[in-house]
Amino acid sequence: MAADSSQAVRSVPACVVAWRAGTGRCRRWSARSADPEAWNMTTLRCPLLVLASLTLAPVSFAGTPAQFTFLEQNGHLACDNTGTCRIVAFGPPAALMLGVLIERAAGPDTPVTARLSLADGSDGAPRSPRVHPEGRLRLHVDGADLGDIGPVDALEAGLALAPPHAQALLDALVRGRPVRMTDTAGQAWPLAESGNAALLLKMDEAQGRLHTPGALVGKGLRPESQVPAARVAPRLVPPPLLVEAHDEDAALAERADLLQALLPRAEAGAGCAAASSRHLRIERIDATHVLAMLNCTTGRYIRPAGSWVIRDRTPFAPVPITASTLFPLYPHAVFLEEGVASATDRCGIDRHWAWDGARLVLAATFVGRHCLGVGQRHWQLPTYVTELR
Repeated sequence: MAADSSQAVRSVPACVVAWRAGTGRCRRWSARSADPEAWNMTTLRCPLLVLASLTLAPVSFAGTPAQFTFLEQNGHLACDNTGTCRIVAFGPPAALMLGVLIERAAGPDTPVTARLSLADGSDGAPRSPRVHPEGRLRLHVDGADLGDIGPVDALEAGLALAPPHAQALLDALVRGRPVRMTDTAGQAWPLAESGNAALLLKMDEAQGRLHTPGALVGKGLRPESQVPAARVAPRLVPPPLLVEAHDEDAALAERADLLQALLPRAEAGAGCAAASSRHLRIERIDATHVLAMLNCTTGRYIRPAGSWVIRDRTPFAPVPITASTLFPLYPHAVFLEEGVASATDRCGIDRHWAWDGARLVLAATFVGRHCLGVGQRHWQLPTYVTELR
């Protein structure tokens, strides 16, 4: 579900529209069914995403859960619009690293879950052999062998730890004690020992749990009833199937009057006035609407100049969606806007837009994919989620 910033490369969609709470996996529209209620659970690990560094992260602790992200050494925290918070923490840089996903919904007395998986190291990781685990897995916390936790195959989707194992792992992370996973052959994959307590404290703070009995760090006597309740996710109209391209769509991309209608908007945001060439791409949405995407070329560089929903005939009535290019996530009318890292946004934000029959609406956002190193892949953390009506 990615495309590079020059739009020259497109890859297979991975995770679309909604995070499935408690699984550590993303939902994907099923390509085998025209029913938008039919979800196909992908077992692919989603790209590792984070929004920004500590100094750039928007923070709100005004008594109710807010969208929030926080980066700390070998891990990061992201909270979505319902108040659910998720932490991903990793082992030391390596070709293949242990990762843990810690998840907790907002509200009093909510449980904490933990799942283990293996992450591809970033391009800057030490050049060591990729050693894959074999057989059964065991959890070791602070030097103690806590026993079998499951088969190697379970790591692909995220191996869910039983509550006693999860609690022991959390206690070790709070105290900065060693945690590692071993396989039948005795090979070991550790988690980093530093920085995790800060992430857990920020999770408590973001969810309004400080000084309560249910806090992960710094428990206290403040009543659990004072912990803010979860927010309800916005409702989303199930997007229909995308319509096949019409014969006239190719000609529409060449129309000078459409280009002239879009250029003033593009020039305001992307400097298309200085471009040596401009190219329109048309993606059919339904019987009367298409997505018009403009790219501008300057020298060797191709830059996106905007995406609009338009009518497929005059008057085009363009409605701007984003300054980026959108990519269809077949077979339903859901489109990916891929975030690009910048000096002010180190990680980028991926967005998913869904057609509700009249307009494109925001369906989900995920924090970007290069925060802990280019090339690293792991869980994708949402900061905005919706639920189907």
